[in-house]
Amino acid sequence: MSTINKVVLLGNVGSVEVKEFDGGKKLVQVSLATTDGYKKGEEWINKTEWHKCIMAIPALAERACTINKGDKIYVEGSISTNSWTDKDGNKKETKEISCTTFKTFQKAVSTTESEATPSPTTASTQVTSLDAIDDLPF
Repeated sequence: MSTINKVVLLGNVGSVEVKEFDGGKKLVQVSLATTDGYKKGEEWINKTEWHKCIMAIPALAERACTINKGDKIYVEGSISTNSWTDKDGNKKETKEISCTTFKTFQKAVSTTESEATPSPTTASTQVTSLDAIDDLPF
């Protein structure tokens, strides 16, 4: 029987770290916050989860360099485990999302509150308005 390792997230970017290697290859690490809420008695409780998203595929990493803190992004990928031994000999591991695709979303820019003008996109992965997310699979 086959198995599936697929992750789909839509959240807000906390930080972006770009690492460049010899030969021009890049790796982009994005911290992504997703928030889920529930009601406890009369109080609404929000629970935020932070996800470490890695964009290492060359074309994906190059486009991911345009991501900024506060952006809303959609990512698809798989969960992977990164294991290592620290300088004291302790085994460490972290879970990461190895991204295979992403899209960024920008709010529409407006000159007045009643008039919304879409902002131009600079990459094919950007959508000009959060209202235009009909192509998401959920």
